[in-house]
Amino acid sequence: MRKLLFCLTVFFILSVSLSSFADSQDNYLPLTEGMIWEFQHTVLDLKTQKQVAAAKSTKENLAPTVLQGVKAVPQVFSFYQPAGQLKQKTKSFIVQDASGFHVVARQSLNEAKPTFIPEKFYILKFPLTKGASWIQTAGGLTIKNTVESLDETVQVQAGTFKHCLLVKKLYFHQKDPEHAVQEGLFWFAPDVGNVKVVIKNSPENKEIIQEFVSYKK
Repeated sequence: MRKLLFCLTVFFILSVSLSSFADSQDNYLPLTEGMIWEFQHTVLDLKTQKQVAAAKSTKENLAPTVLQGVKAVPQVFSFYQPAGQLKQKTKSFIVQDASGFHVVARQSLNEAKPTFIPEKFYILKFPLTKGASWIQTAGGLTIKNTVESLDETVQVQAGTFKHCLLVKKLYFHQKDPEHAVQEGLFWFAPDVGNVKVVIKNSPENKEIIQEFVSYKK
């Protein structure tokens, strides 16, 4: 269960919540102050597809702040498992610039100040065109991100979302860059943000599904 919780933690944080390319690429990840998203999580046995756990989480954008001279939006991630028991609360400081959206620092409940990340960790990296990719590291893993589609239709509890961005993530141990230990599919809807995630973790025989339930502006 500890390994599973770590997997969920990495997945959700990474996961941290375009009508046309010319219009803008920034509405796939809204950073408006006061926005709150709610998600439902289901953990399945990868082979039998039977449910083995459930959880929920929320993400909330706070008022922008300045860190080391850069404007950042604090986004609070709260994870509950079982559904009503708070297991984790983390604040990620997100910056949008010409290169994309990246996390510059994180702060847990027991930390008085944010901890800065040595290198930019991109949630989404421009240009968001089909086939575009970027590689980064986190939690001892190398992550290859690839834009698979810009026109996905996704149905979740909150409704049906069209023209979604789909990003595929492959996770590798740094000592074995050839065999992915985990695969993730992340869908982002215009003006809403992340609406669905499916993570398959072969070593732990688990499939994790995150679905967007509701949000407030």
